[in-house]
Amino acid sequence: PVAVSAAVVSALSSSGDFSNLREIKKQLLLIAGLTRERGLLHSSKWSAELAFSLPALPLSELQPPPPITEEDAQDMDAYTLAKAYFDVKEYDRAAHFLHGCNSKKAYFLYMYSRYLSGEKKKDDETVDSLGPLEKGQVKNEALRELRVELSKKHQARELDGFGLYLYGVVLRKLDLVKEAIDVFVEATHVLPLHWGAWLELCNLITDKEMLKFLSLPDTWMKEFFLAHIYTELQLIEEALQKYQNLIDVGFSKSSYIVSQIAVAYHNIRDIDKALSIFNELRKQDPYRIENMDTFSNLLYVRSMKSELSYLAHNLCEIDKYRVETCCVIVIQM
Repeated sequence: PVAVSAAVVSALSSSGDFSNLREIKKQLLLIAGLTRERGLLHSSKWSAELAFSLPALPLSELQPPPPITEEDAQDMDAYTLAKAYFDVKEYDRAAHFLHGCNSKKAYFLYMYSRYLSGEKKKDDETVDSLGPLEKGQVKNEALRELRVELSKKHQARELDGFGLYLYGVVLRKLDLVKEAIDVFVEATHVLPLHWGAWLELCNLITDKEMLKFLSLPDTWMKEFFLAHIYTELQLIEEALQKYQNLIDVGFSKSSYIVSQIAVAYHNIRDIDKALSIFNELRKQDPYRIENMDTFSNLLYVRSMKSELSYLAHNLCEIDKYRVETCCVIVIQM
């Protein structure tokens, strides 16, 4: 498949080991920027958090932004305008101004805007619908069109790693699970540093047997994927071993890894250990909301009512409408 650009791909080709943490940091900073430019904010956040846990790079080693292609230059005005609309969630407007753009980045944002527009309309319709039966029937009307267009590009081998990721998301939303898995695996080979593709794969793998048959790239990112999927599949011993290995090679300051270890201990009902790690995590990252619903569950089991009340109050101050916050409030009541 067509790459992001030759220079970027060589910078993003990640080896299977952790021998050069400086190189890994550079790769993480680069992919954080590339995902941010495409509106893939959760992947950008994950990469940035992981990069932050590694030692700072000296000025001489900081990389310049990736070179701009001729197509990027031609689409620059439309992309810049559309990205401004995209960032304020005016997805149809963003797609309108990106229509006909040829660069990989603008094309991705065009298709992703159409996808998110469909998701937003579906959510609005779900809120407006009357009963649970109606809610279940509300669909993203854009999915079938997007599938047809992305399928043509895929057959012509014209999708880069980000395009493959979006194609996989569309297939998953249409319940075409086997096809989605194949496309996400392909995306991890083409762009191994994009966490979003690995995470989507995690959500589709339901047992260890399925995992055995995946042909995954030999990259250090695979270790993060395996640790995550082992946690999801309740293979906690294997997950904890993977996370310990990641800490040992240099990721001891990663709040993501610390939270995953806490979740793993929660899953095997080692409540004291999990509580201890969550308390440390709260000191390290006091405004973090991810996994705080799990933390609240532990506080509830231990009947730590005042701590639970404080957590609920604290999360409400940070973001009262986040799913995790709502879960904590319900547990606390």
